[in-house]
Amino acid sequence: MTPNELATRMFRELSPLAPRLAAAINRALLDVGEGSVLVGLGPGSHVDDPASFTESETIRLEGRDPAEVLARISEIVWQLEEHSRWQVFIDRKPAAAPGILELYYTLFRPVLGAAGR
Repeated sequence: MTPNELATRMFRELSPLAPRLAAAINRALLDVGEGSVLVGLGPGSHVDDPASFTESETIRLEGRDPAEVLARISEIVWQLEEHSRWQVFIDRKPAAAPGILELYYTLFRPVLGAAGR
């Protein structure tokens, strides 16, 4: 699966549930990418350079169970991790109000040798 196909699939499945995570995954796959084998590119651009960024999101549950929402997000993230070098840590922050799920995402592409691929 190409990065473009994966980004399209991830966005389609994730944007109704977690739009900021969907946009962050698009950025990871399409803007930052998997890294190039070319030498002399900017920091984070080479295949052996680590790359990471963060995003946060507030999701209105609208009667949904937080565990179900997190399970669906995790299922989609596992697909990303299976088909690319990108990995995602999801942290849950204490909600400011009932019916709200506050999440903090860290997307990172580890050094190629460290990923074992």
